[in-house]
Amino acid sequence: MGEPQGSMRILVTGGSGLVGRAIRKVVADGARLPGEDWVFVSSKDADLTDAAQTRALFEKVRPTHVIHLAAMVGGLFRNIKYNLDFWPQRVAGLSAGA
Repeated sequence: MGEPQGSMRILVTGGSGLVGRAIRKVVADGARLPGEDWVFVSSKDADLTDAAQTRALFEKVRPTHVIHLAAMVGGLFRNIKYNLDFWPQRVAGLSAGA
């Protein structure tokens, strides 16, 4: 693979999670190509279950690429307890972005 054509702005949602922090460290340690601009966001930056906040985030960042790692977290028991609440939010979030 050659170098990227032009600049790339890579938005990483879930930037404060386990995988997001690992990617941030790799990028900070120098594993980036010329022209790459990495933007890491967490739930403090925008509620991705809210279409208006998500749209505003994308308009502000203007990413060319997205690594979507954001998730609703809380452990096994929270997922079991709120399973019916989580499912529509996940599906609505996916369809809102389409």
